[in-house]
Amino acid sequence: MLESSLLGILFASSNLASITHQEFNQDQTIKVNLSPGNNEISKKSRLSQSLEMIDQMDDSHLKIILLNNLALSYANLGKLEQAIALLKNSLSIAENFEDITLKITTLNNIASHYDKIGQKKQAINILNNTISLINTLEDQSVKGKLLLTISFEYEKIGQGKKAEILFAKSQTIITEASQPLPEFPFTETPSSLKLGFAGAVNSFRDTTGFLGVNLNFSKQWSEKDILVDGNISFNYDSSRTVNNYRPGSFITSVYRHHFDSDWNFFVNFFNTVNEDLFSSRNDDEDLTIISNIWLGSGLNLWRGESNREFLDFQMGLGPRYEYDYINFEKRRDEINPTLAIILLGRGFSFEQANINQTLAIIPDLGDWDNYIISSNTELSFPLTERWSFTNRLFLRYRNQQIYEENPKLHFFFSTGLEYKF
Repeated sequence: MLESSLLGILFASSNLASITHQEFNQDQTIKVNLSPGNNEISKKSRLSQSLEMIDQMDDSHLKIILLNNLALSYANLGKLEQAIALLKNSLSIAENFEDITLKITTLNNIASHYDKIGQKKQAINILNNTISLINTLEDQSVKGKLLLTISFEYEKIGQGKKAEILFAKSQTIITEASQPLPEFPFTETPSSLKLGFAGAVNSFRDTTGFLGVNLNFSKQWSEKDILVDGNISFNYDSSRTVNNYRPGSFITSVYRHHFDSDWNFFVNFFNTVNEDLFSSRNDDEDLTIISNIWLGSGLNLWRGESNREFLDFQMGLGPRYEYDYINFEKRRDEINPTLAIILLGRGFSFEQANINQTLAIIPDLGDWDNYIISSNTELSFPLTERWSFTNRLFLRYRNQQIYEENPKLHFFFSTGLEYKF
């Protein structure tokens, strides 16, 4: 209703305004022809009414389009200060857009309007900042096409030399992006860091509350990469006698050195302290530590469009340190050799969902009855470019019971939000 009323006032005005919405793959121009309308309503009054209605709208791409159009109308009336103020408002809204492609195309349009009202210096500054945003994009095809769009805008505002440089750069990027990538060495990619907060429902004994912070980091070089997944948590258990609150943590990291696109050498490190996922018991006076380090070889079974999408079969050897202190008694303090058989998967996609999966079988080479089987499934749904809704299901079977009341099978489910830096 608000938008309909606003458009009615705009149609009743006397100026011609052009609303341009440049999406990534198409240009859409909406031209509003303004007629003289009611002589009793001055042009300034109609513009003021329009501004009042626009100000009531939520921040959006449509609001920016209307503000830009209104700025041109004020400039045509000689009200340059009001026009600049409106474009500043558009600029502040666009800076908060999460979708970087929409943000870039919107900033490009705002720069065009600054140039139309004679503010060429500000237009150039916006375009320069927009180029910095484009350079952060990983998708080279999108990067090249956006640079091509910006080059046209530089040409429009009389920056021919800059336009030629960007045009040539965009053509090079687009051409390279269209070529099939060599399987090996891999393309180096920027670091990826994700932080998330999660609550949990836990089936292990009497724990009733959980709050955790998740850390996920990855970095790909041409012949090596590193993956880190960690968690710090606090949980509440009403059955504890001394301290109902208990901290916990675990971290797992994988380093891989690739010999070719199929084979790699890996080092896998895992450590947990007082973590429900692996603990022998969950009382406040107890302590459980499990640390593993494995060295071995990995074979790639599947690789997607990027190096962050893969499924590896890994087999390695290494020591496992186990420490259990339960009911004021040390139950275990030993180091044993272990065999690790692991399926490590990242970046599986199903419609909008992203899935990471790890399955591990870890027997003690000195006592085959002492083994652990674990499955870690992470399912994420993107909400914006940086925020995602993330769910984790962890299943762990520990065949050897350190404490007789503990079940062998434990499941752990958490859900929460995650932010990508």
